[in-house]
Amino acid sequence: MDALGASISVSSGRESFVIRGSSLNRNFPEMMALVEEILLEPRFDPEEFDLARDRVRNQLRQASSSPVSIAGDVMTRLLYGDHILGSNARGSVEGVEALTLDDAREYYERVLTPGRASVHVAGAVAPGEVLAALEGIGARWGGEAPALPDAPEAQAAAPGLYFVDVPNASQSVLQVGYLALAETDPEFWPAQIANFRLGGGGFASDLTQILREGKGYTYGAGSGFRGTNLRGPFLISSSVRSNVTYESLEIIRDLLDSYGPEFDEEDLAATKSFLLKTNARAFETLGNKLGILADMSAYGFPPDYLLRREGVVQEMTVERIREIADAHLDRGRFIWLVVGDAATQLDRLSALGIGEPVLLDRSAAPAAAPGAGGGDGQ
Repeated sequence: MDALGASISVSSGRESFVIRGSSLNRNFPEMMALVEEILLEPRFDPEEFDLARDRVRNQLRQASSSPVSIAGDVMTRLLYGDHILGSNARGSVEGVEALTLDDAREYYERVLTPGRASVHVAGAVAPGEVLAALEGIGARWGGEAPALPDAPEAQAAAPGLYFVDVPNASQSVLQVGYLALAETDPEFWPAQIANFRLGGGGFASDLTQILREGKGYTYGAGSGFRGTNLRGPFLISSSVRSNVTYESLEIIRDLLDSYGPEFDEEDLAATKSFLLKTNARAFETLGNKLGILADMSAYGFPPDYLLRREGVVQEMTVERIREIADAHLDRGRFIWLVVGDAATQLDRLSALGIGEPVLLDRSAAPAAAPGAGGGDGQ
């Protein structure tokens, strides 16, 4: 790869398996020959498999002591329940330890088939060159598209306040949200526009301006919609000093209540200015172009979908933002999750008016209160 001026990586996600490569244009065919070898001639080397399994197992063990990782896993379980999307994409320590090389080989043969595959190319290569470089893969790679589980029909957990105890934690991790929209939903992009001023605009967002700049409670806070082909969550996330857990949640609660009614022309102008300037740079790099192609194939978007989204921004009004906030930022449907020190923070939260806190363990199962029957919430 170095001799070709190329780089190739393999990765997986909650809903994806990706081989990504780049090379000098003149070496594109040679790079694709390596991609073909990686894809179709895996060695399934026992020693490498053991090392990979050890790495994942160690990552999971390290994450088990991280409040941020705990919050992510618990919120995912509250949103999706026992559905596969409710699990950590890396699995569990027990599951990884039980995994065998034969399991990996069986998965590869059953799931990594061309039935759901897409190829995206950006660069100074002609379509004919791309097709020629893919002839080997096309001739050798076969198999039907694997069956996928049905999407979850509804949010698993009821709206309310949930708490996971991490004794003596100096910070509380806050995740506030609900199972919202798929990216293919016509309301998804308008909802993202409406969220910009709330928490999608970095330092320009109200969450950052109040929680960080105004109060000094956190280094950062943000919010956004995260759908794919399936419904994804709207989430507000932040890590705050433990002793201001209540105050931070109070600010988020009040901000959600006032955001729509108080959204004005100044907020709209700031939103439009940022999003339109960002869209002007959306085509600049090869990575940008690959992302556009990936969205088109994954979601069925038309080639000019970014320009259409620009039009939605230009036509947005204060009244429309308020409608969206009323429909999609109703805190009454939200899960409010806190991961922190229950001994000092749990009792205070009842006064927020968002329900009595429900104590969970780190698997999102009900837990005993600290000191009750020896339970410690872990």
